[in-house]
Amino acid sequence: MTQTYLLGIDIGTSSIKTVLMDGTGRRRAQHTHCYETIQSQPGYVEQDPDGAWWTGTRAGIAACLEQSGIHPSEIAGICASGMVPNLCPLDREGRPVRPAILYRDNRAIEEAAWLQEHLGWESNLQDVTPKLLWIKRHEPEAYGRIEMVLNAHSYIAFRLTGVYSADHDIAAIFGGVYEEKRHVWLPERMREAGLDPKVLPPLCWPMDVVGTVTQQAAEETGLVPGIPVVAGTGDSYTILVGTGTVDAGEGLIYLGTAGTFLGLERSLDDQVGSCPFITGGARFLGNVLTGGEITRWFRDSVLLREVSYQTLEEAANTVAPGADGLFALPHLLGERTPQANPLAKGVLFGLTNAHTAGHMYRALLEGVAYALRDSYESSALPLSRLVISGGGSNCLLWRQIIADVLNQELTYLPQGDNAMGTAYLAGRGLGLFDSFRIVRDRWLGDGERIVPNPAEVERYDRRFAYYQSLNALCRPAFEELARLDLR
Repeated sequence: MTQTYLLGIDIGTSSIKTVLMDGTGRRRAQHTHCYETIQSQPGYVEQDPDGAWWTGTRAGIAACLEQSGIHPSEIAGICASGMVPNLCPLDREGRPVRPAILYRDNRAIEEAAWLQEHLGWESNLQDVTPKLLWIKRHEPEAYGRIEMVLNAHSYIAFRLTGVYSADHDIAAIFGGVYEEKRHVWLPERMREAGLDPKVLPPLCWPMDVVGTVTQQAAEETGLVPGIPVVAGTGDSYTILVGTGTVDAGEGLIYLGTAGTFLGLERSLDDQVGSCPFITGGARFLGNVLTGGEITRWFRDSVLLREVSYQTLEEAANTVAPGADGLFALPHLLGERTPQANPLAKGVLFGLTNAHTAGHMYRALLEGVAYALRDSYESSALPLSRLVISGGGSNCLLWRQIIADVLNQELTYLPQGDNAMGTAYLAGRGLGLFDSFRIVRDRWLGDGERIVPNPAEVERYDRRFAYYQSLNALCRPAFEELARLDLR
């Protein structure tokens, strides 16, 4: 077989990363395209599907072809993955009706409460259904033009193939309108909520081939028509694959824009043809909505980019663990786990005029670590191996803080990422590989071990207990602040 290259496209919250892999796991080319997030008011988080996602995909494909020098006919398959769940509404021509509403958006508080109170739905603010209901109530003209709702990765698959799709993993977190046992949409539930079921895309499995690159897509991207496109799925699945976190008892902390903690009860190889996050074979152990992003926010919005991340890390490293009594609640976009609280806000507590930017930066790093532990302790899933990856994990100090707070050895794999996992998914969908262990054993190295410091483990235990108390004390204050609407 002459076509041995795989193209993986990872749609993140702040950028798209495109990678071209060969069949042996060698990265032949890669490209990152950054884009803007629209935040018109607190709690609103949107992006332009065409201007951000499709533009970034085209740029990534062009860059990978140029860097590698290969002919596009040598690409065996393409797959996209991405942040989920999002509401990307399209009209009957397949054009975005309005900007996509992202998973981090908290606007549909009233709609989620209505679905729970009147229909008994266990809806949360990640779900698509309360956001779709919000559009119907607040933007009726836009709602009337919606013919289909996609996610970021299925939008890219659509632009490449002209085929609408939704993988079963994503359908399960659409929001109360999917039957997990029969793997079907529940149109009657949509109608019960006053929503039109026509917007639900045809269902498929993440490694199904949904179509091939069309002539129009080939002209727009520099590809050739006929390349198979695999459906893809949410980035939680592909980051497990891309970091070699594939066996039972293994876990992953991914410090991207969000901080995500995942764990496996069963190996991914034992769950092919099922939805691991539905069956419980793969579990979300924690989620900090402003995990890795909290460092960018502090540097760019507070310090106005006057210092580098390296300088901030060096300053924080001169501060003793515990940041001299300064604590941070990292809930800039609300708290998702272990207790969902969209009203939660970020807090710096214990601030004095003796505290510096280094203290604040360290407190933020520790706050995310505490939040991850707070969620993990409620999961009751022991882990024999814990990987850490993502842009935030490039900070050596942060890796050590997390190891100390969790009292858990970490394996640092900077070369593992979502794009690699997504490219591998394309090959697996085409039958080129027979085990996810290939990524861990052949594509990735051993990684770096981060061992907890016993003295700091003991100190952080005491501080973590105070973090939990502070978090609990602030919940009534967050509710009161929402009632007062002091903006």
